Amino acid sequence: MEFPLHTYLNKLRTDGAPPDYIDALYRNAQPLAERGLPVILTLGHLAHVTNVSYRLLLGIVRRNSDPYRVFSIKKRNGNKRFICVPEPLLLYVQRWIHSHILTNKCSLCLLSNNATAYMPNSSHVKNAKRHVGANWLVKLDITSFFESVSERQVYHVFRKLGYRAQVAFCFARLCTRVLPYDQDMRFFRGTKRWKTGRKRICLSTKVIGHLPQGAPTSPMLANLVCASIDTELQEIAQRNGLMYTRYADDMTFSGYFENRSAAVALCKEVSLVISKNGFSINSQKTNIAKNGGRKIVTGLSVDGPTVRLPRSYKDKIRQELYYIEKHGLPDHCARTRQKNQLSYLLHLDGKIKYIKSIEPAFGEKIEGDFRKLFPDFAAIEMLS
Repeated sequence: MEFPLHTYLNKLRTDGAPPDYIDALYRNAQPLAERGLPVILTLGHLAHVTNVSYRLLLGIVRRNSDPYRVFSIKKRNGNKRFICVPEPLLLYVQRWIHSHILTNKCSLCLLSNNATAYMPNSSHVKNAKRHVGANWLVKLDITSFFESVSERQVYHVFRKLGYRAQVAFCFARLCTRVLPYDQDMRFFRGTKRWKTGRKRICLSTKVIGHLPQGAPTSPMLANLVCASIDTELQEIAQRNGLMYTRYADDMTFSGYFENRSAAVALCKEVSLVISKNGFSINSQKTNIAKNGGRKIVTGLSVDGPTVRLPRSYKDKIRQELYYIEKHGLPDHCARTRQKNQLSYLLHLDGKIKYIKSIEPAFGEKIEGDFRKLFPDFAAIEMLS
């Protein structure tokens, strides 16, 4: 895609902008163009490129409103996860930033090979494969991953890519969200990365934003913020002869330890690195497994010579097909409180296809059982 730099500069000339100002903008454009990044020189330039109202973008940057629809979904442990869906025009701008800046080759070069989520061609399967056959497995989880990334850290990501301070500031504001002042406990704790007293940054407020879970920019920004953490943890892994990967907030180390105490010592060392970078470990999700123990990485078993699905996952699919055959689909849906039978079948078919992608032989068998129960499903699927 071509970015209309000259069109924008010509518009400034037509509008009577000072020649020195236009020349300065052009000089700032050169480093970005040389690195293959889209040239964005001001918030107005971003509005021009995306064809989104400058007033709208300025209002979001100034935090005049909360442009997100927030809802919660229940986690497995019963707690709530809050999803923040941007308003349509902000969503469009965030998708533009994600597509043209955050997944640009220049940005991807900053990332560690140990980060295996949200990357082009990455998957939880590739992540799990790196840990197949290990004697020991250590898993740690970062608490409130996206919400723990501050606007200040996001600002420095865009600065590192080469954007002017004012532009990086605007990008950071467009990609983060603030909680109401009286609800943001991070402010009252006085943590530096959640406050700013730098009055010289225009449009600043006394509360710093965080990455919202649900914005298309949040995953890659979190990866870029964590690039230095990945480097430190990879050095720890190499020093101990271990394999390290990070899939979003899930960090996994695999290899050999002399005993459990050595594995616990690794957890403490990793926790110090995470804490130093402003995050915290969810101790309830820390897990150490050795030979004979259950080793699950990003939902897949890595005990054997290749990745497999956990037995519990396969047993549940078998059980569902058994009860459908025994009671019939309407009765089974009523028993399991499935309101829409077609949606349930489509969801079940999706699970079977997933099984087939991981364990083809078992997947073929389960798919055969499913087709026996619903011989006309292919036609139904086409109509859905």
